[in-house]
Formats: sequence, structure tokens, C-alpha cells
Amino acid sequence: MLSTRCIIRGVAGSLACLLLASPSAAHTSTASEEYDFVIVGGGLAGSVLANRLSASGKHSVLVLNVAGAPPKAYSGPVVITDEYIINKNITASGGLSARIRQPGYGPVPQFSTDLTGSSPARMLGGSSLVGLSLYLRDHPEALDAWGEGWSWEELRPYFHRAEGLQGTKRALRESDYGQAGPYTVQELPAFTHSLTQDFIRASQEQGLPWAPDLNTERGSGVGLNPTTQHADGSKVHAFDAYLAPALERHNLVVKTGARADRLLIKDNICHGVAYRRLADSTDHVVYAKKEVIVASGYVYSPRLLFLSGIGAKEDLEAVGLKVVKDLPAVGRNLTAARFSPLAWRTEEPTLSQMMGAPISATGAKANPAAYASTVLEATARSRSSVAAKKDPTSSKPDLVLTFLPLFYAPKSAPLQYSLQGEPWPLKTNAFTICATLGETKAQGSVTFTSGAPDVSPVVTHDAMTHPEDLARAREAVELAKRIGGSSAMGNATAPIENGAGGQDMWSAVYDGRGTCRMGKHHHDSVVDYHLRVHGITNLRIVDGSVIPVGSPYLAVPEVLALAERASELILNHHIRTSGDSGVDMVADAPAPSTVTIEHLTKKLGESFPLLQGVAYLSGKQVEGFSEVEPVDASLSSSASACALFAAISFVAGSGALAAIFHSKSTSSSDDSYAILIQA
Repeated sequence: MLSTRCIIRGVAGSLACLLLASPSAAHTSTASEEYDFVIVGGGLAGSVLANRLSASGKHSVLVLNVAGAPPKAYSGPVVITDEYIINKNITASGGLSARIRQPGYGPVPQFSTDLTGSSPARMLGGSSLVGLSLYLRDHPEALDAWGEGWSWEELRPYFHRAEGLQGTKRALRESDYGQAGPYTVQELPAFTHSLTQDFIRASQEQGLPWAPDLNTERGSGVGLNPTTQHADGSKVHAFDAYLAPALERHNLVVKTGARADRLLIKDNICHGVAYRRLADSTDHVVYAKKEVIVASGYVYSPRLLFLSGIGAKEDLEAVGLKVVKDLPAVGRNLTAARFSPLAWRTEEPTLSQMMGAPISATGAKANPAAYASTVLEATARSRSSVAAKKDPTSSKPDLVLTFLPLFYAPKSAPLQYSLQGEPWPLKTNAFTICATLGETKAQGSVTFTSGAPDVSPVVTHDAMTHPEDLARAREAVELAKRIGGSSAMGNATAPIENGAGGQDMWSAVYDGRGTCRMGKHHHDSVVDYHLRVHGITNLRIVDGSVIPVGSPYLAVPEVLALAERASELILNHHIRTSGDSGVDMVADAPAPSTVTIEHLTKKLGESFPLLQGVAYLSGKQVEGFSEVEPVDASLSSSASACALFAAISFVAGSGALAAIFHSKSTSSSDDSYAILIQA
């Protein structure tokens, strides 16, 4: 008897021949490929999965990703990498862009990611390339709320498996980290501004205890942010840590320039993926003998499900898609932290005065050591009276204040933490305290106005209107004002009155969770507690979209632990069913090739301006700063003010950013994909 897979192949191949006879159709390849596991997305989660699933050499693994490996400059110090991204990635895109709506945020109620041009988060390594190298885990109580099998104590070994702490003997002895994992975590940041030390002292004056390590001391307190940096200040990311060491394995294939557009589903079994090869706009199919694993992030994982007929029945029918599985939670339940940036002028030189010309004012000496700053250098956190009254037994802080020795304007809040927001040279010398709420009653959604692969999704963050949210927001702002206005904040002069902290001044952090959240029931979740899509065999989702609880922090630690545990779940399942054994779960990562301040100083001089370093890495400089190509001033006030949206939008595992780069042939694309998935 013919297998279902063979029937699908036969029908798809026959229909492809018919379609190719049509002159208006896009070219569709009938050649088939087959792997044990097909991973859609080579971002943070996808890099972990690719390494772990291929480690034993016994399973064939394919990764589909829309872009290739990151340049070496992405492994540099954070601030240099930030500006390199701005200079190299602000380009017009012929593809699509997610549309962002946040009606409750007055300064920027809506925008489109086409402002950011070619987001580097699409590259292998995904959002870990553009994050600010912060490493703050969620509170154990938040992890305990994930559900069966995902408590803090159950996840703790997987955090430790990923982590490779570097620090003093005391830190290695007393801190709660793994020490042998591939993802480097530093005991102390490579650079700390003097104002950051003032912020810590001012927070202590408000009764917050000193926390030597914010991941070990988990309650209220204040401390320096743990970082994912090497000791030399260069950035750690998932491509270097997980994927690059595995690329030479015979059983791992990484296809870049491949945009996943449909899942091949027959009789509620996922058999493979239909994807477009962007270089020549041809459409292809690949089959999975064991599983398809979607790791495309909180926007594009639900999008791929929706395009494949998995979602709310009424939404699918509204755009003319066949309902494969009615799962109303696809794209719903979006959670994202909300924050408001309060700023104070200071006489102490901030980061904006330490970058050299043309970013800093003429005559301001560059300080290359500052280029290793993570920008968000310290965190103070506390439990609000609202939360304490609601649950007196909990110790989880719900108010988080993050300190930046840099001015951060409200009009920039949805976009980035960077050296933008006003024309260069930067004139506002100020520090910022971002008041942040991790969990709110206000949620959001990712919705789809078309069944075509080239129509942008719409991301909506609902306004904060619940009295409980507003009360906690007031508490956070009051605490920030007490700290920012403290005499301990050296040389502070006056607050900047720009409305920050008001009810309509709370922006979403674009590190979404929940759009494919895990749970027991198909009516309010998308995957079960083994990350399997409800009602569909051989299909899992492994990325931040499955996390059901919000957080004030970026999701790097949680996605690492999630992907580590998911890899084990997947392998153990197939070992049981096949009788296989002996899975090697070790990632022996070689020392990555990084860009260090020491190296740049030797090449460019002791006080090289930031943009001279960027130009050198871009290959634009021959000898001396005078030969660096000039920077268009308009970039610093408009387009470049949007560039590191990717750092905030942390589309976890967004290597499969299908909607960002593709051909414009809408009708032919729909036709060709139709013949690939019909059976």
C-alpha cells in the first residue's frame, strides 16, 4: 500500500506539471528532499535545536532560514555593533513588513517595520544578534506558572546546560549558573558608567538591597545587569555559540535564502514544508520523516500556522483559506512588557558625550572603553503595594527600573535603545530610568488580513486601561522619580519634562510571548506541554511564542532553556519509538572570532571615534578618520532612529522572517503553493 507521503508527492508532482504549463505561474520545483527533522528558522531557538538534534550524527537535520550567517562585526562590542547594524542594514526592502499598532502610546501609536529596512534579526542567530547582551532570567514564580513540566526546578538544569559563566572563583562558587555551556555569561559587565554606580546608591537609599547577582538574588533589589559578553566586551550570540560549531556535521544542512510559506498537512499529519528560494523565486517542498519544528518567533510562527490553515476558523474563512485545524489561540494572547523612559539632565558626561565626532559634540574626547557598554547597565526592582495586597505570599518583583547612562526620548521608545532620537551631534546630556511593568492586563495579538504569503501581519498591543495596571504604573513612576531626583545621582540638574510616565506614555517592548502559547486545551492554547501543536501530528513550535507568561526582561535565557529542553523531549521521543540510543548532548564550541576594542585600538588609535570603528569594520576606511565616508545627518534623526527596532523587537528565533523578504508575485505565489499543499 502506498504511504500518505508518497500520495502527497505524487499529487503535488502531477499538479505541478499542470501548473507549469501556465505562463503566469511562478516556477515550482518538483524535486523532493527528505530529512528526519526540518527546522523552520535559524534564530536563537533554531540554532540550539540544530546543534542538539544533529549532535549524535544519527539524525538528518535541515534548517530553513531567510538569510545567511552574520558578519564578523556582529560579534563586536555592543555599541559598535549597534551602529554597524544601523550603517549596514538601513536599506529599502522589496518585501513586507509587520505593521505595529499600539493605540495606547501617544508619541508613536503606529508604525511599520519597513522603517528598519533589512532587519539583521533575519540572519542565522536571529534576535540574539541585535539584543543588548543582557541576561536576566524570569523569577521562579513566573516560570512555575508556565505549566506542567516547565517549573523553575524543572527548567533549571536546562538554563545551566546553556550557560557558561565566567568570573571570579567566588562567583563560580556562589552564583546560580551553569559553567560549561556554550552561551557565555559574565559575572560583571565589560564597562560600567559612573552614573550607573550613582543609580545603584540612589536605589539603596530607597530601601532596595544590593544584589551582587540579579539571577542569584531573585527578589527586590538593585544590581548590575548580567551580560552575555566575552571578557573583552565582545558580544555572544547564538550563531557563534551553537550553530557555527555544528556546520561541519555531515547530517546538518542549512539552507539560507529560503522563506517558509506553507506546512504540508494531510489527515492532520505534518509531512513537510513548502518554501520559496528567494534568489530565483522558485518554490520547493521538503519532507520530514520525523518532525517539522517551527522556530520563527512570536510574529512569524503563528503566521506560518495561519497560512497553513491552522488558526481561528472564522479568521481563516474570512481570507479564503481552508480550515485545517480550528485553533482560536493562534496569534492571540500576546504579552509584552510596557515601559516609559523618564530622563534627567546631568553635568556628568553620558554615553552620548563619549562617542567622538560626529555623534558627540566637537571637542568631546572619545572613550573606546564605553563602546562595550550594554547601554542598559543596571536594574532595580521591587514589589508593588498593589501586587503585595493581591498576593501577600508572593515575593516576585513586578516593578522594574532599568538604568541607561544615555538620553532616551519617548519618541524613540518603540524603536531602540541607541545613540539616536535627535540629530548628531547629540545635544541632550541626560540619563534615563525606564519604568517597566512585566505583566499587564493589557495584551495584544498578531493578525492576518490575507492568506497570501506576501501580505504583512498586523501586531497590535492593546492600551493599558485596567485600574490595576495604572496603579502599578504610578508606583513605578514614583519610585523612578525618587531615585532619579536623589542627591546620590551625581551632578543631576533637572528632570526632562516630556510627559514620560503618563497614562498614554507606556510603550510595548517588542519581545512578545504567548502567540502560540502552551496549555492543556485547544480553545485557549496552541501547543501542549510537549510543544506539539494541538491536533496535528509531527509538528512542534519551539520559540518564545509558546511562553504563556509575560516578563519585564528580554527572553534570551528562557528561549535558550526552552530550546534545550525541547531538544531533549524530541530526541527522547524518537529514541523510544525507534529503539535508538546514545545521544550526545555536548556542544564543543570553538572560540569564536570576535571584534574587540583592544584590536580596534591597535588599528585606529587610543581614542578612535565610534564611527571610525564602524567604518573600519565596514571596509570603508584605508588610513585615518578623515577618509571615512561621511554619515548622512538625516539618518541620525529619522531612519537610523528606527534601525535597532530589531534589538527591542527581539523576534525570538526570527530567522524565518518570511514576511520581510520575498518576491512581489502575489497571485502566482498563491497558485504555486496551492499545488504544493493540495493532496
